[in-house]
Amino acid sequence: MSLADSERLEARRQQVLDAAAECFHKSGFHGASMAQIAKTAGMSPGHIYNLFQNKEDVISMIVEREQVELLAKVDAMRRADDVVQAMIDQVACGVESQLSGSDAALHMEILAEAGRNPKLAAVVRDADGQGREKLESLLGAALAQKNLRREPEEVRARVEVLMALFDGLMVRSLRNPSVDREAVAPVVARLVAALIDGDVAEKG
Repeated sequence: MSLADSERLEARRQQVLDAAAECFHKSGFHGASMAQIAKTAGMSPGHIYNLFQNKEDVISMIVEREQVELLAKVDAMRRADDVVQAMIDQVACGVESQLSGSDAALHMEILAEAGRNPKLAAVVRDADGQGREKLESLLGAALAQKNLRREPEEVRARVEVLMALFDGLMVRSLRNPSVDREAVAPVVARLVAALIDGDVAEKG
């Protein structure tokens, strides 16, 4: 396959994933048919089946696509001259992303399906594991720049709290769509800074 053919194939895949995300958001995983996805993508169902085996394959690729984007952002922060500042600078963008109602609805739909579908659960948990590993490395680098040492289990625990914080924002966007993002972002930035600089360290 030539480079041009490969690029066209990948473009069609992305077109289907965009259409599927829209359909899953509107109708849910089970409510959205492949015919509906095909119509939204401007393709025939047969064409989509040439690209993906089934809806489960489509949603797995959506998870993978988002994971690639997340890991790229984490790697960029890890390479920054000032890792701590890079993490703080990304907070506003992260808050905006997590409080986006359409994205949140899709993510919740994926998690709900993962709770019923062992194969999809494995995909989601694998992605989560990759994210945790990358964030542990990132937090470790940030702590090192501040000459702070934490035991591995402490770093892992802080990463879990960090991930829970942003996951929680996603849920809040559905419960309270009018949440003040500009007010929330600096508060989250202070919490992230505390997770890095040791303000949340246990005293004794």
